[in-house]
Amino acid sequence: MLVDSDGARRYVGVSRDPERRARAHWYRRHISEVQRHNPALCQWLDTLDGPPAVLDLGPVPYELRHVVEGAAILAHRTAGCPLLNRRIGQRWAPEDRARIAAGMKRYRAQQRALTSA
Repeated sequence: MLVDSDGARRYVGVSRDPERRARAHWYRRHISEVQRHNPALCQWLDTLDGPPAVLDLGPVPYELRHVVEGAAILAHRTAGCPLLNRRIGQRWAPEDRARIAAGMKRYRAQQRALTSA
């Protein structure tokens, strides 16, 4: 889990080496593909002076990693933590799912208009 300097929890993730993963987030924050995937995380990382602090919550069985990650994200969101995760485990968050659905609806309408013209 990545935390602010004041200890606020900002990002939940599962990794075998959390410190290395935090450094990877830090060094990749200016790559356009990474910025496109999670701009809020990249913006937050830019406010820091170095790689974010890591709070290790302990080992998780490999087979349960996505379930545990999703449960932790939901628990922290419910508690009011300002998490920057875009997915909940392996599923899109409801706000992102709605945004994707709206875009797909526009795309399908354009495709129908092209085929009927």
